[in-house]
Amino acid sequence: MSDEFMERRRHKRYFVNGIHGNVLYSSDMSILNISLGGAAIETTKSLEVNREYPFKIKYKGTTFNLRGRVVWSILSHSKKLGSEEVVPVYKVGVEFTNVLSEEANMLTKFIEENAVTTLERRLKGVRWKVTTPEDFKFEHLYKYDVKNISLSGMLIESDYPLDTNTRYTMELLLNGNVMNIVGRVTNCVEIESGNSLRYNIGIEFIEMSEKDRELLKNFLDTLEE
Repeated sequence: MSDEFMERRRHKRYFVNGIHGNVLYSSDMSILNISLGGAAIETTKSLEVNREYPFKIKYKGTTFNLRGRVVWSILSHSKKLGSEEVVPVYKVGVEFTNVLSEEANMLTKFIEENAVTTLERRLKGVRWKVTTPEDFKFEHLYKYDVKNISLSGMLIESDYPLDTNTRYTMELLLNGNVMNIVGRVTNCVEIESGNSLRYNIGIEFIEMSEKDRELLKNFLDTLEE
């Protein structure tokens, strides 16, 4: 048994309920055009038509969350990553489903600051092409539920499979705090849940700030009481 495995096992695992988080996907994802009603995006991730996804826009130090339903998706082209890997690129149409007043104001400001030109007029308004400055980030999120957790990792359950031995940027929500971590998928097992498929996924913590590690330790300490 390896020293690395023994080190992970030294950390006690705690079974928990009601703890959630998000896996963040932002790689190779960009907005082609956007309006208050929706957006067209380009991504290397295949999104399921008629499914609703959470999205997050980070811009100039501000973050706002949106939900959107995928109304269409087409395979646009493929591109080469690195020296050998070739990946598909999809164009996806998203209809926003929860643009409340606060999000609408922030989205309007974002569009005004980044609009290049009117693309076309639609029944739900004008779509705009936008620039994507370096401080702009568009992500879609995969929600997960935590089943057990320790200082070195956690077992989560999700609707979405994750690639084994791949690192993902993740949010872990604890007591009103948002922890930002990088986790490596150690295993992903398909399970049955009612009429749908879900997945048990083992996560090893790879990167975590000292502040977030202290938050996690304090949370785990409360479970001992």
